[in-house]
Amino acid sequence: MTSTTITTNTTSSTRTTESNKKTWIAAAAFLAAALLIRFLSRGVPGFSDAFGAAAGPALLLTLGRFSGWFPFSVAELLLYAALPVLLGTLLCRLTFAKRRGVRKRDAALRWLSRICLLASVIFLLIECGEDSPCYRTPFSKAHGIGEGSYTTTELADTAALMVKRVNETAGLVAREENGRMVCGADVEGRCRAAIGCLGEQYAQLSGFCPKPKPVLFSEIMSRAHFTGIFTAVTMEANYNRDMTAYNIPAACCHELGHAKGVLMENEANFVGYLACTQAEDPDLRYSGAMMGWIYVGNELYKRDLEAWRELAVTLDPRANADLEANTAFWKSYESAASRTAERLNDAYLKGHGQADGVKTYDQVVDLIVSYEKKNGRTS
Repeated sequence: MTSTTITTNTTSSTRTTESNKKTWIAAAAFLAAALLIRFLSRGVPGFSDAFGAAAGPALLLTLGRFSGWFPFSVAELLLYAALPVLLGTLLCRLTFAKRRGVRKRDAALRWLSRICLLASVIFLLIECGEDSPCYRTPFSKAHGIGEGSYTTTELADTAALMVKRVNETAGLVAREENGRMVCGADVEGRCRAAIGCLGEQYAQLSGFCPKPKPVLFSEIMSRAHFTGIFTAVTMEANYNRDMTAYNIPAACCHELGHAKGVLMENEANFVGYLACTQAEDPDLRYSGAMMGWIYVGNELYKRDLEAWRELAVTLDPRANADLEANTAFWKSYESAASRTAERLNDAYLKGHGQADGVKTYDQVVDLIVSYEKKNGRTS
């Protein structure tokens, strides 16, 4: 080997080392920022409110708009591509290391440093868009909803209101030959518009709102018993396109609630309920009414079975057909995988300020009863 070759290899190695050092420093900086936000969100009262009011809209206007240019779920594509891309880039770096005058060890370390940088950026985005918002002043508390207890009679009155709304809208939606509801065109755009209208009443929900997207492989979500998912890394609201159609509008609005910084599951359910029931669109109103009946009705079933039965028999047969289809759909996907997914989701929620885990979803009943009582519709 000539001295020129040795010098070139040494220079390349030195440059690689310097580049690695800068990358490691950047990764450490992003990680430190993420951990600082986590610490301040959990430990400093009011920090999450101020930070979320600035960071949330900024992320939507940048990541949310960028992701919105694509008709598919960017988060889903990145998830599927992650492992092949990671392994492929490592293999390429090792294969061409000698040609570029770099030792394989240095090439591998450079690859690792960049992966760590990427991971720290992702962690920071999750902290900003998913973790910190969990510690904001609850949406319901900020608007005086859900405060105080309610009686079984008030619960029954609210359930009766849900049945009334279901029956009023069951005949307004399009249906297949088997009688099941089908969503009309551009349901995603109509859900975004509904959140926009709700933003006129609640400042946190105002401003730019992304369009929810169906995931390409909904089979995976079905097996996990997920109706939708919000991803802060791309600021996307995704939903399960295969589930029974009446779920879709409420699920889309629920995930858009997350995108707007409403991370508590009961409150995101409530945002979905409000957006749908206040819309003029029959698809959305039917979806919101069905969601309300399921949650409120289930609670009434526990407290007063006879009162529940009296209401259940008055439900429109077309709504019952949708409910039966929904039960059959999710039952077909019951498995060890779905139970594992539920346990993981439960642990995730408990680790992000939602002490009751998956039971938090059901607590939307408190908000619905309180809201309808406050507005005089069940008195």
